[in-house]
Amino acid sequence: MRNILVLIQRFYLFLLFLLLQLVALYILFDNNNFHRAEFIQHSNDWTGFIYGKRSQLSEYLRLGEINDELSLENAVLRSERPENFITTRSGADSVENTKTLQRYVYRTAKVVNATVNREKNFLTLDRGLLSGVKADMGVLANGCLVGVVRSASDHFAVVMPVIHADFKASVKLKKYGVIGSLEWAGGNPGVADVVEIPKNIPAAIGDTVLTSGYSTFYPAEVLVGTIESVDDESSNEYHILKIKLGADIRLLSQVQVVSDILKMEQDSLLDKVIQQDAAYSRR
Repeated sequence: MRNILVLIQRFYLFLLFLLLQLVALYILFDNNNFHRAEFIQHSNDWTGFIYGKRSQLSEYLRLGEINDELSLENAVLRSERPENFITTRSGADSVENTKTLQRYVYRTAKVVNATVNREKNFLTLDRGLLSGVKADMGVLANGCLVGVVRSASDHFAVVMPVIHADFKASVKLKKYGVIGSLEWAGGNPGVADVVEIPKNIPAAIGDTVLTSGYSTFYPAEVLVGTIESVDDESSNEYHILKIKLGADIRLLSQVQVVSDILKMEQDSLLDKVIQQDAAYSRR
């Protein structure tokens, strides 16, 4: 209270001036229709301006929530796409005896840490074992290939992205369906290489590269990127294709983790055949 009195005593002339100014303005607007109308008009303008800014601020503060909602909706819609279902047959091949079975499901996750300037980069996601995220699950962003989950704890998962020296994936040219291999040679985190595409296939700048479907990490037809250069100067029989990646790892905040429901069945069957083949060869 004493501080308030000291403040008033120090600035009483200025405060008196403000009070007299307010009284003068009140008398002016109260007794003059023109000035009153102008004041009301400008008051409405300023009120509208303030409300507009407040609305913009409110929307900005909700961007995180809105982004989460859109990411979840995107994952749900992607889970319902036809390529996530396979056709099963209960008898001889016929339309009547077929039905579809969902193979891939999607979970949303946030990127909480990422490296992009190393030889071996990693992403950390905010979902782990308790959320159903496990090692060897694929990771996409906006329908584009990002990488593969390498390890998971209860609450987090670490992803090996495309921009990792050890990352490899089976891909294909959309136009011709020819299979190649995706690799990253380091350097630019927005560009990767596609190798093992024969030179007799007319690969061209702008052609689309998709996942082949040979991996159980993610479905076929997932966008990998587009060709931005073709190097045929080497003496070998394959193109060296530089592609611009569809997912820019440097900008990721939301991803979808892909789970292959039939992965264990497929892998165990292949392991069984390999073991049987090894046993047979020792006879």
